[in-house]
Amino acid sequence: MSLTEAEVPVPLTAPLRPFRTDDAAIVARLNDMASDGILLSVWTRKAGPDGDPWEEGRLQQIEQMNTGWIMVVLDQGSGVEAVLMGQPHATEPVSTEGVDAEWVPLVELENLVPGAWCLNVIATLPEHRGKGHGARLMALAETIAREGGHTHLALVVSDANAEAIRLYQRCGYWQKARRPMVKGNWDGPGQQWVLMVKPT
Repeated sequence: MSLTEAEVPVPLTAPLRPFRTDDAAIVARLNDMASDGILLSVWTRKAGPDGDPWEEGRLQQIEQMNTGWIMVVLDQGSGVEAVLMGQPHATEPVSTEGVDAEWVPLVELENLVPGAWCLNVIATLPEHRGKGHGARLMALAETIAREGGHTHLALVVSDANAEAIRLYQRCGYWQKARRPMVKGNWDGPGQQWVLMVKPT
C-alpha cells in the first residue's frame, strides 16, 4: 500500500514536516540540483523522446518515500523551501556490477562508510538560501542518525558546490575521499565527487 506522507522517526516542529506526495514535483527539482544535474539526465533517458523527464523525477520521489527513505521538507506555509532526504548505508559493500558508469564513483564512495547514515539530499531553493535552512536540516539529520544508533553521518557533494562544502565544514564534516565524475549524457560543472563524514 502506497503512503501519502513520509514516515519520520523523530518528532518534527514547524516549519519542518514530513514529505507528502504533493511535494514531489518541487522535491524532484531540489533533488536534481543536489545531484549536479545527473538525475535529470537519468530521468530524460527513462522518459524517452516523447516523455516528460520531470514527471519521471516526480514519480521517483514518491517511490523513494514508499521504499523507506526519510524525507523532510521545510515549509513556512507557502510551499517547500528546502528538503532533507536520507537513509542508512548498507553494512556490506555494494557491487558496482551492472551499475551505470556515472553512478560507479558514487557507489564506491558510499562503500567507504558502511553503516553510516547517509544524507542523500539536502537542498534549498535559490530564492530561500541564506536563511539558515541548510543548517537546520543538517542538525535534524544528526538527530535522526543518533536516534537510529549510527556512529557517523556521510554525504557526497560535487566539488563545484563550494557553498555547500563550506556549510558542511561549518557543521563539523570533513573530507574522507574523492572520486572523479564519470560524465555520459550530462555535463555538470563539477569534476569530482567528494565524500564528507561526521561522527554523531
